[in-house]
Amino acid sequence: MSKRRIIITGLIAIIFIALFFRYAHRAPKRHYCDFRVYYNTAQRFLAKENIYSRPDESITPFKYSAVFALITSPLAVVSQKQASLIFFTISFLLLILTCVLSKKMIVERNLSPGQNFIIYFFPVFFSSRFIFAVLDSGQVNIMIFALIIAGLYLSQKERDISAAALIALSVMFKYTSIIFLPYFLIRRKIKLSIFMILFMLFYCFIPAAYVGINTNSQYLKNWLPFITETSLDKGSWYDAKNQSLYSFILRTFSADSSFNPIAQLTFMQALAISAAIGMLIYLLIIVKKKNNETKVIDYALLFLCTALFNPNAWLVNFVIFVFAYMVIIRHLLTVKFKDKITLIFMVLSFISSSWAAESVVGDNLQKFFESLSTVTIAALILVVILLYLKFSRGITKFQDTITKQ
Repeated sequence: MSKRRIIITGLIAIIFIALFFRYAHRAPKRHYCDFRVYYNTAQRFLAKENIYSRPDESITPFKYSAVFALITSPLAVVSQKQASLIFFTISFLLLILTCVLSKKMIVERNLSPGQNFIIYFFPVFFSSRFIFAVLDSGQVNIMIFALIIAGLYLSQKERDISAAALIALSVMFKYTSIIFLPYFLIRRKIKLSIFMILFMLFYCFIPAAYVGINTNSQYLKNWLPFITETSLDKGSWYDAKNQSLYSFILRTFSADSSFNPIAQLTFMQALAISAAIGMLIYLLIIVKKKNNETKVIDYALLFLCTALFNPNAWLVNFVIFVFAYMVIIRHLLTVKFKDKITLIFMVLSFISSSWAAESVVGDNLQKFFESLSTVTIAALILVVILLYLKFSRGITKFQDTITKQ
């Protein structure tokens, strides 16, 4: 191992240890936040109870599939604190894996040490608000991100069955990643698409091996209706913390909004407009540029869509910014940062998404900025940048090989 690798490994270890003890100190005081849902559900799964009922109303509803409860069930055999620390460690390691695989997908050859620092550090730094949100809350979003990235990486290596297994599993964690499936079908990745569907069906029935066919059938019967009942209420749509595209339009233009809307549209009218914008973005993603390979840009756009199109787009969903920023910085490295428009808009996206954090502006101002949908705006800025890269003549430069200087 080279001296540089030893130093980098040491720095990562120091960061992990610091964050580990920070989390160990904070998590019990915060009642383990969202991780408590997973832990409680894992206990109830092992007891073969109904994981979609809410005997304790103080615990957020469990909205994932039964296979997620099966996967996390081993954590229930240790204490909640021990389980949360294991979960934290897995999330941290998967974040590193995600960054490494993302770089392998985006960059064709080795970079100079300085370029490596830029392409790893800045995407993580620009997305740090969301990374901390996931780690602190014990959410599963980094794991979902890692599953999709690993799947896309394997697909790039033409290992479609393994890729399908991983991406399908991410759908069973949170359904929004199914947005990749129509893209694969349109791109004629038929093998990947078929196996993705088959694996999703397979995962639906795996829990029956432990809980039995009848209990698993009840899980399947309750799963999607429970998501609808607990996620699509008007309170969630208009919640200032919800940074989805739908909530942005509803808060800004709907007469039902309590955030000083600039128009008086009905709920359905505002929802229809947001859906139309979403469809336009998706259509632009599936348009294939002739003679230009824009796959990684499409993937970055699809990641952004998993957050923007999520009816409950809380901050943790935007950890996927890492991939979008890495793609954009890859382009800026290629053109030696001469693309000032892209650079300026990327910085504006970072400012919009991160400078309104509670640690920067305080709780009251954070709530105000959330009501203005600053994270949604940041995501839409990234969408515009990526579409610009996809359809501009500069895309040829984006695909040029970066070599060591």
